[in-house]
Amino acid sequence: MSDSSSSPIGDDRLASVMDIPVTLTVVLGEKKMPLGKLYALGRGSIIEVDKKVGEPVEIFVNDRLVARGEVQLTEEGRLAISMTEIASAS
Repeated sequence: MSDSSSSPIGDDRLASVMDIPVTLTVVLGEKKMPLGKLYALGRGSIIEVDKKVGEPVEIFVNDRLVARGEVQLTEEGRLAISMTEIASAS
């Protein structure tokens, strides 16, 4: 049997989905709080989340966990994510 993913037909099928937009979400941490406390927050308020520095962050595509990664800082001073682990399919 041949593997259709390496055939020209398989390549065409894969190429046809490469332009479909998806939503990528990186979760840095979570925090539950009462609405009243959230409403009272102002400029400069700090919200402490459940992650510590150096812990992996979750990477979701269309609300499905696909990987974990580490937060990086680019030369331009932007945040970036380095994927360190691909999530299992189960």
